[in-house]
Amino acid sequence: MSKAITLETLLSQFARGVRNFRGVNLAGSVFPLVQLSHVDLAGANLQGINWSGADLIKANLANANLQGANLIGADLSGANLTDANLQEALLSGAILVGAYLSRANLQRAVLSGAILKGAVLRDSNLNEINVVGADLSEADLRGAIARRRDLEEAKLSGATLPNGEVVLDAENLEEIPVASTGECTAAMATATETTVLEWTNEQVIEKLILQQHPFPSSCQSADLKVVHLGNHCYQLRTANETVVAMVEGASVAEETVTVFSEAPFADLVASVLQAHSFLPTQYIREPVPAWQYEQMAIPAGSEVRFGTARQLWKTWWLLLKSTTTGQESSQLQLLVDKGWQPIRDIAFSPAASGGVIIKTAAGDRHYAADASLIWLESLQSASPPTTTQVPTATAPLWNGLLKFENNCLIVQTAAGPLYVRGENLTVTFGGQAIDLNQL
Repeated sequence: MSKAITLETLLSQFARGVRNFRGVNLAGSVFPLVQLSHVDLAGANLQGINWSGADLIKANLANANLQGANLIGADLSGANLTDANLQEALLSGAILVGAYLSRANLQRAVLSGAILKGAVLRDSNLNEINVVGADLSEADLRGAIARRRDLEEAKLSGATLPNGEVVLDAENLEEIPVASTGECTAAMATATETTVLEWTNEQVIEKLILQQHPFPSSCQSADLKVVHLGNHCYQLRTANETVVAMVEGASVAEETVTVFSEAPFADLVASVLQAHSFLPTQYIREPVPAWQYEQMAIPAGSEVRFGTARQLWKTWWLLLKSTTTGQESSQLQLLVDKGWQPIRDIAFSPAASGGVIIKTAAGDRHYAADASLIWLESLQSASPPTTTQVPTATAPLWNGLLKFENNCLIVQTAAGPLYVRGENLTVTFGGQAIDLNQL
């Protein structure tokens, strides 16, 4: 018999370190984004709850009644849902990586866009389940009750089907294409008497993406060089001819930079691009993983954020919760095409296909819960205004000359920014030691 308890009491005890709440009755409770990782709710009555976006990582929900529960966007990674009743539960966009769902009843449950990579669903009831766009790769479905046509709407690479058949992944990635050695592909930095390998990797990347043409013959580092392919197209290659990035466009405003994600120095190229307001606008899977970057105008007083649609929704919800008016539409702006659109509202879709609905000034936009998005967060509105008079401090002598971010010291010089990386960096300016964390 289930034990009656209020959610407020449970949260209070959970905050004091209690984790055992087996058999409690929390049916119908509403608490989006509730934080209950590692909680033990085995055998609990959670029928009809609304815990959308909840943190239930490694929670024990064995034999729990979750019929009709709203767990849209919840994180149930590694959770134990063995023998749980999940009939008609809403799990769109939920994360169930490595979760245990053996003998669970998922009849008519909605898992569209959910991530169940490596999940165990042995002998579970998947009849009439909605897994459109779900990731069931490497999942164990042996003995499950399921219709083949339902399962085929999900990604099944490496999954073991109910009959024991293993789905093989037929994708074969090709090597990164390297331009042929013709007359039009001569290296810009061919060794000559004037070639001096004194350029840093960052300087070579900057000169390439900022269209500082024509390149001097010495524009190469010990690791990187530029190759001109003709027709406003350039490649950035390593010393052993591996293509790292490709730049296309007659000007910076029209420029598209493709960075091959798995190539050497790809992270360095990405950091230099972002330092010059180039943002990733498109992900390319084939023939090799790559990101395309374009330069975007970033309004003053705003910080660029990267994340999934689910993370953006959580940010929006927390901002609304922290304000008294509940209206902060101008604080977050979504990158749409090549412009920023103020966000008016964000909600998970009630439709069977799941996903997130983001309402902007340009209309509603629908995304999968794990879709990668870019948004702006206003730094000015992130903290409430204050009337307290703050003493005026004298600006340090190095203000505007030095900057420290991502473990990299940036020195502004007449020739452009100079990037310094290394362990245990120490800086002295005018005889005064500088704390890098204060820059």
